Amino acid sequence: MSKAAEIVTCIETAETFHKLFYEKLDKSRQTIGKLYLDNATLTWNGNAVKGKAEISGFLQKLPISHTNVYSVDAQPLMDSSIMIVTTGTVKFQSTNSNRDQDFSQTFLPKKTDTETMKVSFDCFRLINKIESG
Repeated sequence: MSKAAEIVTCIETAETFHKLFYEKLDKSRQTIGKLYLDNATLTWNGNAVKGKAEISGFLQKLPISHTNVYSVDAQPLMDSSIMIVTTGTVKFQSTNSNRDQDFSQTFLPKKTDTETMKVSFDCFRLINKIESG
């Protein structure tokens, strides 16, 4: 596969993946664990979680969310993985904040034996705006 074709495939994969991930996060979180490898790692605002079952349980305990993704970037990596970086806003129900919060999330999906992609690493961070002045 040429480098150009590899990049196009990478971008297409990222587009498909991010739509699936945030759909599951917002509307069917009980199935989100299927997107992770058994030994995956999640870092959520500094909280590290290891293992598919533990990640699934952690995400299911979060308040109901509504996510808007503003940007998606993807880069192929050397080991049949890709790096997907998303930015956007998320609003969690039943939190003290009644506003959308900016976030950045980085995923490393890796090709499995079945040619599907499963997340090996996931890092989510809410972005706190710095007030100038």
